[in-house]
Amino acid sequence: MEEDEVDRSGKDREIMDIDKILESIRDPFCIIDRNYIIVKTNDAYLEAKGRAGKDLLGKKCYEVLYGMKGVCEGCVVEKAFISGDPCAKEKHVLLPDGSEQWQEIYTYPIISEEGTVSHVIEYVRDITDRKKTEKRLEQLVKEVESINQELRDFAYIVSHDLKAPLRAISSLATWLATDYGDKLDEEGKEHLNLLLNRVRRMNSLIDGILQYSRAGHSREEKVEVDLNELVAEVIDTLSPPENIEIRVENKLPLMYAEQTRIRQVFQNLLSNAIKYMDKPKGLIRIGCVREGDYWRFSVSDNGPGIEEKYFNKIFQLFQTLESRDQTEATGIGLALVKRIIDIYGGSIWVESKVGKGSTFFFTLPVSTTEDKSNR
Repeated sequence: MEEDEVDRSGKDREIMDIDKILESIRDPFCIIDRNYIIVKTNDAYLEAKGRAGKDLLGKKCYEVLYGMKGVCEGCVVEKAFISGDPCAKEKHVLLPDGSEQWQEIYTYPIISEEGTVSHVIEYVRDITDRKKTEKRLEQLVKEVESINQELRDFAYIVSHDLKAPLRAISSLATWLATDYGDKLDEEGKEHLNLLLNRVRRMNSLIDGILQYSRAGHSREEKVEVDLNELVAEVIDTLSPPENIEIRVENKLPLMYAEQTRIRQVFQNLLSNAIKYMDKPKGLIRIGCVREGDYWRFSVSDNGPGIEEKYFNKIFQLFQTLESRDQTEATGIGLALVKRIIDIYGGSIWVESKVGKGSTFFFTLPVSTTEDKSNR
C-alpha cells in the first residue's frame, strides 16, 4: 500500500472516531462555517429542532432555523466569528410540540492553521428546570419579603397602639402616687410601685420588639467604624458603677458596618454584664483576636455565671433566667445580638461556670474589617 493511501486511511479512521465522539454527546450541537451554513449536527440537535438532517445540512442557519434573510440580532455565532472567543446566551424558545423551553447556547470557535476562525460549534443545553427553579425561588423571596413587611407593619402598629394606653396608665399611677401617696398604706404603695415597674417593663418590651423586627431590615449606611471609639462611647453611656471595672485588653479593629447595629451588640452584652454583676469588685474584660478569616471578640465578666443547660435558651426571644417579677429584663437583648451577628455572617456562643462568671464570644468575618495595625 502506498504512503498517501495509508495517510488517507488514517485520516478516515480519525474522522470516523471524531464522528463517534460527537454523536455520543447527548446535548444538541451543530457546526457552522463562516458562511453560516450548517455542516454537521448530532441526532440530539435534529430531535430538538424537530427536523431531519437533509432539512438543515448545507443550509444557512438563520434561514432554516429562524426564517431570516440575514444574521439574527445578537447572534452568538457571529460574535464567536468576530471575537474568536467562546460566547454564550440564554434563549426562550417554542418547541415543535408547542411546549416552551429555556436554552443556554454556547458557541466555541474552531481556529484554523492560519489562525482564523473557520467554523463555530454551537452547543445547546436545556436549562428549563433551572429557570423554573429560579422563578420559584424569586416568588418565594417575594412572598417572604411580603410576610416580613406585614410583620414589621404589625409590630409598629401594635407598639403604637400599646404605648398610648401605657403612657396613660403611667401618668395615672404617677398622679396617684403624688396626690394620694400619704393616704396609702405600705401595701398600697408597694402595689403602686409594682404597677409602675410593670408599665416600664412593658414599655421596654415594646421597644425591644421594634428593635428586633428592624434588625434584619436596617437601611443605615455602612461606614468605617473604629471599634475602639465605639466601645469607649458605649461604656461612657452605660456609666458603670464605681465597683465595676471595664477593661479593653487589646486594640480592636476597624469595621465597615452599620454603626447602630454594632453599637447594639456591645451595648447589650456590656449592660447585661453590669446588670447581673453580684461581686463587690466587678471586672468586665473585652478582647479580640484574629482566627483565620474571622475576628473573635469576647466579653467576659466575673459575675454569677450561667448553668450549661441555659446556654442556648438565653439567645432565644423572650427568654430570661429569672422570673418577670425579679428582673426588668425583656428577654430580647441577646436574641437581638444573635440576629445582628447572624446578619454579618458570624456566630455567637457563651462559656460559663456558675459562681465564676461568663464569657460571651462572637465572630465577625475579617472581610467586614480593616486591620490597619499591620500596614
